[in-house]
Amino acid sequence: MKNILTLITLFFTSITLACGGGEWYGGFYNLFKQTNISAEEFYPFLRDEYNHFYEEHYYYDANAKKVYPKGNVKLWGSILTNWTAKEIEMAVYNYPDFDWENKKSALENDVKNYLEFAQKCSEVFSHRSAVSTWDYDAALLRSEYETLDAQELVDEANTLIGTISDEQLKARYYYQIIRALHYTKNYSDAIVFFENTIENKVTKNEIYYYILDQVAGCHYSSGNYDIAAYYFTKVLNKSVDRKKSAFNSFNFCTFKNVDGAHYSKGIEDEKDLLLIRSLRDFSDEINNIKKFIALDANDARVELLFMRALSNVERDVWKTDSYEHKKELPYLKANNKHANLLQIAEKQIASGVKKKDFWRMASSYLSFVNKDLTAAKHKLKEVKTFSDQKKILNIVYEVFTWETISPENENYIHKVLLENPIKKDESAEDWRLIILDKIAHTYLNNGEIAKAFLVHNTIENTNKIQSLELLNDLEKFYLKPDKSNYEKQLLNANTTKGVDYLDYINYQKGVYYLYEQNPTQALVFFNKNKTYVGEKSIPALIFSNNIKECFDCVESEVMADEVYKAFPFITTTFSRKQLAENLIALERLRQDEKQWKVKLANYLLGNYYFNISNTGYYRGLLTSNSNCCSYSYTYNNQIKEADAIIKNKENYNLSTIFLHDKNYFDMSSVAMQYYQNTINLSTDRELNARCLYLMAKCELNRFYNVGASETFEVKENEYYTFKLPQYKSFKTLEEEYSSTDFYDMIIDECSYFKLYTAQ
Repeated sequence: MKNILTLITLFFTSITLACGGGEWYGGFYNLFKQTNISAEEFYPFLRDEYNHFYEEHYYYDANAKKVYPKGNVKLWGSILTNWTAKEIEMAVYNYPDFDWENKKSALENDVKNYLEFAQKCSEVFSHRSAVSTWDYDAALLRSEYETLDAQELVDEANTLIGTISDEQLKARYYYQIIRALHYTKNYSDAIVFFENTIENKVTKNEIYYYILDQVAGCHYSSGNYDIAAYYFTKVLNKSVDRKKSAFNSFNFCTFKNVDGAHYSKGIEDEKDLLLIRSLRDFSDEINNIKKFIALDANDARVELLFMRALSNVERDVWKTDSYEHKKELPYLKANNKHANLLQIAEKQIASGVKKKDFWRMASSYLSFVNKDLTAAKHKLKEVKTFSDQKKILNIVYEVFTWETISPENENYIHKVLLENPIKKDESAEDWRLIILDKIAHTYLNNGEIAKAFLVHNTIENTNKIQSLELLNDLEKFYLKPDKSNYEKQLLNANTTKGVDYLDYINYQKGVYYLYEQNPTQALVFFNKNKTYVGEKSIPALIFSNNIKECFDCVESEVMADEVYKAFPFITTTFSRKQLAENLIALERLRQDEKQWKVKLANYLLGNYYFNISNTGYYRGLLTSNSNCCSYSYTYNNQIKEADAIIKNKENYNLSTIFLHDKNYFDMSSVAMQYYQNTINLSTDRELNARCLYLMAKCELNRFYNVGASETFEVKENEYYTFKLPQYKSFKTLEEEYSSTDFYDMIIDECSYFKLYTAQ
């Protein structure tokens, strides 16, 4: 085709998604299999988010089974009645390797001659495609081959046609002639040959539509876009093998503002055009289905259009992100599309359609979507076929009837999951996952928090989320006697091998109380834990502080203050239990008779609490996380915290509760008070100046997390301006400690302080 490179670029940026889905919908549960439609040849036009055509993959897989064009193979089988499909595939698509030793009949000899000629044509036009060209997988025409002469091939084909009587073989030679004329740009000759020799004279089977596809290409290249569009419409609707290429080619025609309607005559043409228009436009799905039914309620293409619309409904009502809000499943939109489809399905059943089971099952499913489970179950019983789909829907319907979950219900679901295990590589849209979502939702609604959590999470997912209510309920659940099989499965499947369940819970409670600034209570639970230790030990430098802000730097490079060495009980590294003991010891030292101990205890506690804040160097360390990834501020993000979600049942279930970790504990306010206590007790101006700087870091932390009533604006350059809090600590540092060595050092080291003093 002329300017085909330009066209292809335009096509792939604006049109192909019409088949693949267009708008990105995100994840959804696909409960009603799209391949329930009866016409398998129309599978490419089912809905697919990831590909231009349904489940079409573009990556190379050396282990993938070769799939040959079914329409062409089947048509060959109609004359080679004693051949297997495998023999036909080998002879047609691997001709040089086929053994003709036992194929000696007159017809088989004619077939051999044809395939030998087809192989010759393929070699002549090998530049067009890496695959055998008689299955017409045409590639771009290279300029160096544009002057090829078709006459020799045409003459040879006409000579061979004179030696045979089989009409299909004659049509196949006609195909080679048309192809040769097309590929050598003899478009007018190809069109005339088609009109005089083929049109209305050859059976309209698969090879006829191969020919028509080529002729449509000739019309397009000749500028006859409207008739080309009409022919591509016929190929899409009638061919088995050429549907996808015809759809793409039809879209090229629409760039010329034509769709073949001018040549459309009669109901069959009207149906063909209506289908291709519907495939390109999602805006009027319901009306297009109704129009098609009015033309022919029994046409298999009605199922295709209905299924596409039903799949769009699933994208609305079964969104996989429902767990992140309180939306009930199914989530019904106000557009009422599901109700319109239900009405269509009911009318199809009531009419005289032959394949009623598809419509019965669709009606059952849409009743379920409409939250009428009684009707859904009743209708599903009337479906006699689609056994696999029925089995899935029966299970889903059953689970969605549960308002509470009894031991009998748990036995049921345990049996279902044993018979239908979920594999690691299962799709995120698998039907088993929606029943788990619903089970978890029902548990949560009924206050069974531990089970709601364990449906989706391992106990390690309690890390970082700081929910004492969840931890207590997990412990209570573990100690519950007479557990059902499903309850036992929840515990076994969600406890990592080698981890003692209760020890881990007690460990997490200890961490919880560390963040609550209650080391005494933390120690109680750390003492109950006999086996579990955190992945990372705690360094003594957690009681140090830093002037240089660098979270990627080695701690020894930035945590330079070593005052903690004044207390020998603080060892180089220690466990979280020992951390609790160190904190208790420091709190006791605050009551010591010696003022220097009181002062330094306050100072070290201030360092510790700032270091574990969400802008401190050791943020995330108590939960065994690095400092790289917990740098988030509630003021900007407003992320819901796990504890509030659990208490208020704010989400559909707890499947992603581990994403709602708590980062902000207002540790900077705690640290600030300890630093102020240090200043109140200290006559060391250098130490006090450092404390004021550290207090300014606490003010900045609070500003990041909750904002500040007083700020000043800083213009970094002509493009970027930002705000900082009006630091009270910087003010005191500037006004009262400007004569210290620390002041001279920090005004060079800290750009924020320099900006503040420059106001």
